[in-house]
Amino acid sequence: MKVFPATIAITLCALVGLAQVNAAAIPYRRSLRVLSSRGDNSDSVSSQSNGTSSSTFNLPSDGLKTKNGVPFGFLPDVSAQTTMAEINKAVGMSPASTYGWYAQITGSSWDGSQLLSQKQDIIDSKAVLIPAVMPTVDMSAIDSNVASQVASVLKQFTNEGVEVWLRFAHEVNYYITSGTYHGDVDSYQTAWANIAAAVKDNPKIKMFWCPNWADASSLAEWFPKDSSTVDIVGMDAYPKSQQTFDQVYGSFYTAFAEKYNKPFAIGETGPGIGDDTLKEYWLKQIAEVDVQKYPLYIAGCWFEYYKGYDFRIIMSQSSSIVTETKTEFLS
Repeated sequence: MKVFPATIAITLCALVGLAQVNAAAIPYRRSLRVLSSRGDNSDSVSSQSNGTSSSTFNLPSDGLKTKNGVPFGFLPDVSAQTTMAEINKAVGMSPASTYGWYAQITGSSWDGSQLLSQKQDIIDSKAVLIPAVMPTVDMSAIDSNVASQVASVLKQFTNEGVEVWLRFAHEVNYYITSGTYHGDVDSYQTAWANIAAAVKDNPKIKMFWCPNWADASSLAEWFPKDSSTVDIVGMDAYPKSQQTFDQVYGSFYTAFAEKYNKPFAIGETGPGIGDDTLKEYWLKQIAEVDVQKYPLYIAGCWFEYYKGYDFRIIMSQSSSIVTETKTEFLS
């Protein structure tokens, strides 16, 4: 689900489904080992219920976590000019572990101004930055020159100690068909490879492959041909009804996280309709899913926006909703 400033000509994507899992908070996350997507074993990860992970993915050890010990954060509402500092204050617990933001590539040059406008808030948050960098030009325009500009902008964050999980051309399977992105599978594959090559020498940038919710078999053609260029996999999903975590993410997790031995993260999620009960229900499924069943699940990020209807679970919410939300976080 995407939302952009009024000055940016990008459409909001609608999504589907919701979930219920009868799982209590799990006090233990069994260790997992993820082989490096850069070709060695340096990306090994050990995750436990306290959310501690290796420095490879740089999730803050003292950051916000859901009941099952998974690091968790938000995408602040750009239209409302919400900062992560404001969200963290409203939560009143540990600071967010992940920080999502959007930026578009609209031509042959890219200065990253949409990301850089939030630079200080991102640095101060100490969260992992998950930028969704969206090519609204033809995919064929994402050549090595444009890719190097992306790498240069992101380096301004990593030079400040910020870990970056780059969601390049996220939801590509949806946006290609909706007309927001332009190109085809082949041009996307080339664009992905160019971006991956440009950032590969920066150890603080991870490539995060994140399509839109769809049947796993239909996503296979969009998975990068060189799996070594993928560090993290995930899928954006906005359930419209009560479904389980398994129903929403299970087949994707099996097809890509397990098959390729990649960490799994939720790049963004929320309710697919405006329903306070539904959004709290869906949060509960994410927060209490059995992580022993999903040992590669390393982080989540909530779409904390008002756009058409209210996705938010913290900002400008009733005290009852905020209280219910906070019960799904570790104190």
